[in-house]
Amino acid sequence: MSKNEFFDRIDAIKEKMYKIAYSYSKSESMAIDAVDEAVYQGYIKRKQLRQDIYFETWIIRILINICNRQFRDAKKLEGFDESF
Repeated sequence: MSKNEFFDRIDAIKEKMYKIAYSYSKSESMAIDAVDEAVYQGYIKRKQLRQDIYFETWIIRILINICNRQFRDAKKLEGFDESF
């Protein structure tokens, strides 16, 4: 998949990606960060996509994994004690 084709496909689903990320994080800034990270990771790994017809499913899965990681990281920070 070429660079231009990748970004054309991202442009077509970026709003959907944001809505999904926001539904996980309930934070505008975290949703934007998750979408940006998913686009970056997808771009780097785009040659690993075996069939172009699964592009949207593939990039959304990357996004959901990033959202889940953000959630786990936030939970770890909640338990962090700043008293030391």
